[in-house]
Amino acid sequence: MSLRIGCCKGNVDVRPSGFITAAFNYLVMLSILLLVSLTTGCSEDAPRVFGTVDRDRLTLTSPVAERVATVNVSEGEIVKAGDVLLTLDSTAENARVAQYKAELAEENAKLAELVKGARIEDIGRAQAVVAGAQATLKEAEQRFERTQRLYKTKVLTQADLDAAIVARDTAIAKQTEAQQSLKALQNGTRSEQLDQARAAVDIVRAKLAGEYKALSDLNMSVAQDAVVDILPWHVGDRVAAGTQLVSLLAINNPYVRVYLPATWLDRVKPGSVVNVWVDGRSTAIKGVVRNIRSQPAYTPFYALNERDRARLMYLTDIDLPEADKDLHTGMALEVGLPE
Repeated sequence: MSLRIGCCKGNVDVRPSGFITAAFNYLVMLSILLLVSLTTGCSEDAPRVFGTVDRDRLTLTSPVAERVATVNVSEGEIVKAGDVLLTLDSTAENARVAQYKAELAEENAKLAELVKGARIEDIGRAQAVVAGAQATLKEAEQRFERTQRLYKTKVLTQADLDAAIVARDTAIAKQTEAQQSLKALQNGTRSEQLDQARAAVDIVRAKLAGEYKALSDLNMSVAQDAVVDILPWHVGDRVAAGTQLVSLLAINNPYVRVYLPATWLDRVKPGSVVNVWVDGRSTAIKGVVRNIRSQPAYTPFYALNERDRARLMYLTDIDLPEADKDLHTGMALEVGLPE
């Protein structure tokens, strides 16, 4: 059975079997597309987030208000640990060092004098004073005896006797004083005096050590291998205390800073190992999560797709122990999160 349909150019023969075949083919194609769609959805790659390579920033600040004496590097230069990048004028600091050196020498001399004790000449002078005091006392005693005899015979008055007594007692006191001074010289310095002198030496020595440290701090050196990032000062510029002189980026130990979705906090912890993908490299770099911030932040526009931007994200640092030093700071990377 067939059906003929007329048209301006002739008749078209439409058979029922051809119509059924076309419908069947259409249904088959829909089934295939649905199966492919389901298969693709099941094999979707593990989720990833985007981040950048970062490094520790090293900052050298001015310890004092002083003039820049020398600048030994330029921006972008690679420096080694211990290299002197910049120096400040040390004229004033050298003067303070010289002052404390002189004070230390003075205190050491005082201590040495106390340790050595009195000089022979000083002891001899003290012995001579004792001998003079004894002679004076002998004369005063003889005068007192004569005055006492004459007083008994009524030749001298009570006033004369009192004056003789005072002269004798004064001579006794001076003799005692001279003898004690001699004993002090012969016995040497007291231990308490030595302790005070040693303490004075230690105080000045500590001050001198502090000035030496301040002098060395005028030579601005770097503690580890780094790249000079910002160097705004020139020779002759006067800077205030606390001013940032040089800003550097450490070469070693690069890390990745990413924003971690809140939905992955139960799977990613400090110490978790993740894969880090670098553009142009076929293999991933192993990364170890160092720290996850406790306070969330809103998703940056570049971190995830439009659907995920409304979620809160947690700033996360990921160490790259296997990465080389060639990773440029600020390079964009992808971090594969655990499924």
